[in-house]
Amino acid sequence: MSNIKRVSLPIEVLHNCRGKPVSIELFTGETFNGTVMRTDRTMNVVLKQCIRTSANGDAFWRSRECLVRGASIRNIRMDDSVLRVSASIPHKKEAARKRPRTTPQAGSAPTKIERKAHQGRTK
Repeated sequence: MSNIKRVSLPIEVLHNCRGKPVSIELFTGETFNGTVMRTDRTMNVVLKQCIRTSANGDAFWRSRECLVRGASIRNIRMDDSVLRVSASIPHKKEAARKRPRTTPQAGSAPTKIERKAHQGRTK
């Protein structure tokens, strides 16, 4: 292994937060505290056992489950252990680079490019 640290994308870090408690602050100033159940590629987050706090901190609402729209999130506070986990997960491009390349087997069907090349030679 090399000593180079891989930079984690925010969506990867958020994906690793599943099952962990977080605090999400919105652009409106409201705060949602709860445990992450699901995330998607647009950074929408579903929290369970959610506590919503108003922007001025005067009012609180509790719910079993809530959906926070990804576009309205200003920041997310989480435990540092989530960052350590995401750095240890291999990146898709790195894994693809390590896979050996395969060549067509004898007797296999020709590819589209091979067919065009063959047709050009016969005419």
